[in-house]
Formats: sequence, structure tokens, C-alpha cells
Amino acid sequence: MKTEGLFITGTDTGIGKSLVAAGLARMLVNKGVSVGVFKPVASGGNISEDGKLLQKAAKKPDSAYDEIVPIHYKQPVAPYVAAWKEGKVDLSKVEEAYEKAKASCDFLIVEGVGGVMVPISQGFYVADWIKKWDMPTLVVVGAGLGTINHTLLTVEALQRRKIKVAGILVNSYRGKTAAERTNVRAFKKLLKVPVYGPLMRNPRYLKDLDLLAKDLRDLGLKF
Repeated sequence: MKTEGLFITGTDTGIGKSLVAAGLARMLVNKGVSVGVFKPVASGGNISEDGKLLQKAAKKPDSAYDEIVPIHYKQPVAPYVAAWKEGKVDLSKVEEAYEKAKASCDFLIVEGVGGVMVPISQGFYVADWIKKWDMPTLVVVGAGLGTINHTLLTVEALQRRKIKVAGILVNSYRGKTAAERTNVRAFKKLLKVPVYGPLMRNPRYLKDLDLLAKDLRDLGLKF
């Protein structure tokens, strides 16, 4: 069976792409789909909390962690910068791990690091992985002030590279400001890609991935 997949990126770090990736993985697991999860590189601390969340969401054993996150830097900076002290990203190692992940499942969810223009090595960016792997991409975006600019720039960067944008998902909505209450409508007028959400900010999601999966399903995501 040909592996299908989806790349999850965001307009910034901390925008919620890990949570969304985990929720989508759990949604597919609950449907009985053979799901793989993959984060090519992570940074910050001794272990990637994002990678562990993906592992938990896809119901993978602890032993799968090193395959889910093949490269991890301790410094909480972009991989290109972390590499100055900790060694360059081994792109061939990432490629090997990606191919193994893809072969192990029917649907692969890949979570990027930061946004699409985060540098991985000199002249190589997250967007280059997306292009190389030919993956449709879901962009997780903020709900508040400033998100229109960040989102339009991200979508433009993807489309200029002829990467299919599967849609944007407006995350962490509170509805307390005029910007939050109007941004989804603005996106639907400004973009020619599917606009999903908003997904409410809910601290329960990290502990209840099934609830997150249900709420994502209710948004009508199609991929």
C-alpha cells in the first residue's frame, strides 16, 4: 500500500503544531489506521517533549522514540545554530530514518521544527524537506493579532516552492480580542486554501488526546 502522509508546520515555534500533529495521529489511530509519526530534528533539553507526545499519540512503545526523533540538540535554538557547537545535522541519517518511518505505516505524520524557513544547515531549510518528500502541508497558525502577516508569508513561501498547502488550522482560540474574533473570516477571504478552526485553547488536551482528536475531527479536517 502506498504510504500517504501529511507534514505539520507552523508560523512560529510554540504555535501548537506538536499538539495538532499528536491530535491528528490519535484521530487516525482511533480510526484503525496504521499511523507513523516522525520529527526529523528537535532541539532543547535532553529529550524532545514533542517527540514523546507524538510517540504517545500514535501509541508507539518507548523503544520507538529514537526512530521518531533521529536527531536531537540540547540547545533550544534553530538546528543550524545548535550545530555550531553540537555538530551538523546529518541529512543522510534523517533521510534514512524518514524512509524507514514511511515504510512502517500506511499514513505518516511529520512534524517540522519551528516554521518553514527555519535553517537546518547552510542553504537547507525545513521547506526543503517538505519539497523533497512531496508532502501536503497543514499550517498551524495563531488566533490573535499578527497572525495574518505570519500566515500569509508562510503560505506564500510554500506555494512559491510548489508545495501543496492542505490548509491552515487556527489554533489556541480564546475569542477575547477583536483580532481573534475576525481572523478566521479574514483568512477565508484572503486565502485560496482550506481554513480550519478555530480550535479552542484547552489545557486538557495534553492529558486527553482522545478529546483533542474528537475536537479536530469535528473541525472537518480533510487530508
